[in-house]
Amino acid sequence: MTANHGGERTGEQAGALASVRGPGGDATVPSVPALEVLDGDETVLAVEAGVVHAVVGPRSATRRFVDALSGAAGGRRRRRTAEVVRIAGTAVALASRAASSAAGIAVVTGGQAISWTQDVGDNVLLGNEHGSGVDGFGAAVRAALRFGRPGGDTRGSDRDRVVRALATVGLATEPTTAVAELTALERRLVELARAVAAGAAVVIVDESGAGLSTPERERWQTALRSVAATPRPSGTAPVVLLVTGTVTGLAAVASAVTLLGTGSGANGPRTLPVSDAADERRVLDALAVGLGSAAGLRGVDRTSDSARSCPDRDTRPTERTGGLRVEQWHASHPADAARTIVDGVSFACAPGEVLGLFGPLDSGVGEVLLSLFGHSYGATVRGAVAIDGETVDVSTMDRARAAGLLYTTEHPIRYDLAFLGGVPSSVSPTSLTRMVSTGLADGRRAYPATTGVNGLAAALPGAHRGPTAEQFTESLRSLLDTPARVVLLAEPFGDRRDAGAAERVALIRAIAASGRAVVVAGDDPSALVEVCDRVIAVRNGRVVGETRPDRDARGHRDAVLAVLDAMGGLA
Repeated sequence: MTANHGGERTGEQAGALASVRGPGGDATVPSVPALEVLDGDETVLAVEAGVVHAVVGPRSATRRFVDALSGAAGGRRRRRTAEVVRIAGTAVALASRAASSAAGIAVVTGGQAISWTQDVGDNVLLGNEHGSGVDGFGAAVRAALRFGRPGGDTRGSDRDRVVRALATVGLATEPTTAVAELTALERRLVELARAVAAGAAVVIVDESGAGLSTPERERWQTALRSVAATPRPSGTAPVVLLVTGTVTGLAAVASAVTLLGTGSGANGPRTLPVSDAADERRVLDALAVGLGSAAGLRGVDRTSDSARSCPDRDTRPTERTGGLRVEQWHASHPADAARTIVDGVSFACAPGEVLGLFGPLDSGVGEVLLSLFGHSYGATVRGAVAIDGETVDVSTMDRARAAGLLYTTEHPIRYDLAFLGGVPSSVSPTSLTRMVSTGLADGRRAYPATTGVNGLAAALPGAHRGPTAEQFTESLRSLLDTPARVVLLAEPFGDRRDAGAAERVALIRAIAASGRAVVVAGDDPSALVEVCDRVIAVRNGRVVGETRPDRDARGHRDAVLAVLDAMGGLA
């Protein structure tokens, strides 16, 4: 199998990121779910064929879930747990992306896995061509797509599969259309059509929910419902798993929601039906209860050196003046100055205060902090920044540091490119801006942000991976000894199950207690409630709500729900 990821051919090793080859001819046993995921004796997920089933939770939890089913986690996760995945009652081994693909699992990445050097038809067939694959066969396939079926040639069936798949997802375009002519939504639909053409038994749609207008979202949801309702060549409909950060509006597309990363036992995983707005509210309530009870960020070991240096602090608002003030902050996408990612965000953070920015990956919260630190994000950045009442220049990292502003993260924002035989490389936002301006990268591409390395690069020596958990924790410790007046932290909590998570919370509190203004961006409302004095909700680059967690009077669970309500739902 050959396949494409991030825009170019990557071959067998990375193939399943972008495409799948369905198992072909498998028959679903009526008495068992089409998909089951078990962890020991606990059923994580059980879904019938022919439905859209949503999976919601903190990004750390949903990322692990997608990695496990796509084979991206390799055999590591299964060696640590008793996890079993069954498709139509048959246990499948998902020790690699290729194994996941062979089992009939497709991962749709929201338009990221598109080859810009090939047209719509070629993209739909990537990794699923009849014959020997793209390398020795691509020209003939393209000829068949453009000029019709040669007599008796199997290439005609490829064209038929493309046409049927495009019709299933509701994309009325010719297979010969260049993908550069498509909108961002239409490129998503092409990737979804690839899973349909492959005959996938399980279609995992990994999306954050941001970046689509209301009409676009309705069209996308219609396409997902259509895929779930359309029988595969084997005669059974697929399972469509929508892994999303959006609860509000799920009733329009999904029949049920499974909550991940919300504790254990009675608190999770938990599956609830969604048929109307009232059901969506019950999902939010259950999510808040589960997140509010999840362990991992409390119980700091007070005997440790780090704990002794991190005293508990008074979480009431400080009376000191100064701190950080940001006014009308705007930042564009690093590859496209016309595409706004941070749209007029304004906020203030006083000395001794921890301010949370809450939002999923595509909300813009990470981009707010990165663009503030030396304009390290965005082809264009504008707005005003004041520290301790004085307007400061943060247009370069050196100037930001000189002004007393520091930034750190365990999960840096990256963008996938492809060079030298199609091997993907991850680059930083500033590198992407520079490469587009010099013509080394195509500014027409979508370049969605990611906080994890791409599939093949993860296996390459020397590939960028960001700091280890311990290195990041050490960077937090070192902040206590810097002259910084403002500290910006993006996704600082790590894995909630990690014993070091509680120490990080204590370190963040200690940094603020030393008189600094601390701004924390994250997608886990429970973690933000644990450490923040105020939380601002950000959606599509705009501030949409604010709340002050009242842990003492209302309890942690209600404080989490207040954060979700500030967002208007987990979006």
